[in-house]
Order: sequence, then C-alpha cells, then structure tokens
Amino acid sequence: MNIEELNQLDHELTLSINGSDSLFWDNIMYTVTDTFSWTIVIGVLLYVIFKNNSLREFFVILITIALMIALADRLCSGLVKPMVGRFRPTQDPQLMYLVDVVRGYRGGMYGFFSGHSCNTFAMATFLSLLFRDKRVAITLYFWAATTTFTRLYLGVHYLGDVTVGFFIGCAIGLLAYYLMNVVRRKMKLERERLISMQFTETGYLRSDMSMLLSAVFMNYLLVVIFAMTLGID
Repeated sequence: MNIEELNQLDHELTLSINGSDSLFWDNIMYTVTDTFSWTIVIGVLLYVIFKNNSLREFFVILITIALMIALADRLCSGLVKPMVGRFRPTQDPQLMYLVDVVRGYRGGMYGFFSGHSCNTFAMATFLSLLFRDKRVAITLYFWAATTTFTRLYLGVHYLGDVTVGFFIGCAIGLLAYYLMNVVRRKMKLERERLISMQFTETGYLRSDMSMLLSAVFMNYLLVVIFAMTLGID
C-alpha cells in the first residue's frame, strides 16, 4: 500500500467514525474533549499524590508531570504540526464539507499529530507506573481512549493523527517515569517495595485508589447528566 492509498484509507476510516445524528452524543463528546470537564478528577488526583508522598516527593512528581505535558505539547503543537502541515479533517479542503462539525468547532489549522492523544496517553502511562494498581491503570487508559475518540468523533483529527499521538504519548510517559526515578534516587527519595493488601507496591493506599476511581466514574456521570440537560434530539 503506497502513501496515497494509506491516506485515502485514513480519510475513509475517519469519516466513518466522525459524528452522528444524536445531539446527546454530540454534547457528550464536546464536553469530554474539554480538559476543564475533568477538573474534579484532577483535584482528586493531586490530593491522592500529596497524601501518599512527602512534600519533597510530591513536588518532584508534580514537576515531572508539568514537564511531561510541556514536552508533549511543544513537540506536537510547537514542532511537528507546523513542520508537517497536515490539515485537520475540518480544515482540509478535500474533506471539510463532508465532516460532521459539532457546535462550529473546527480546531486549529493543522492536526498531525494529536495533542489530546499524546497528552492523555502520556498521563495514563506515567500514572499507571506511579500507582501500580491494575484497576486504576485500566481506568486511566479507558479515559485516554475515550478522550482520544472524541477527537475523531468531532472530526478534528484523522485516525492516523491519534494513532501516532498514542505511541508518542506512551513513550513520553515511560521516559518521564524513568527520569523521575533517576531524580528520586539522586535525592534519596526511593521507596521500598511493599507487600501488603492495604498498599500498592509503590506505597499508595488502595483506599485512595478507590477514591480516584470513584472520582473518574462520577465525572463521567456528570458529563452524561450535563449532556442530557442540553437537550436530546
């Protein structure tokens, strides 16, 4: 398969996923894609990290997350998007009038690769390694996948954009976790591996992991309720 055939397949798959005739789903996708809609989860996440670490460890983790997001954002929006110059489906002259646009949202001019996909999978990978709780890991990757799916539904990214974002995001998450552990060793902040039903192997209370899971599921419920209040077709 040559590049033209691959590009055509990407167009067709993206259009098959994009949009629906449901105002309810439009509202859900439009809400989930907005980072602000996850404020509750972000607050609980910071509380859990703060509660289960010393103040020095907390700031090392916080700085690592900030640098990880900054790297993902700069790599995507600051370097690759303008360099590659691939139009978003909503901005592509060949496709823009075939795309189902929600609330007039078309995003910026270029879309390769997806920043949402990269950032969310970087976070999911990093936090899964940090917490070492299978339930949380599955939930975090589900969150990253659903957030990424909204970009296809809204027509602001091709399937190829989010796929590349997925791989780069996971790599950045792994790199960030590795570098953070190097810093922790230098600062003598390494933890002993724990064997207990009360804690994960990295020392996080399982009850706090349950609290974080509850916050994520509650957030999804609030998104659904919000979508219903905006009206259903």
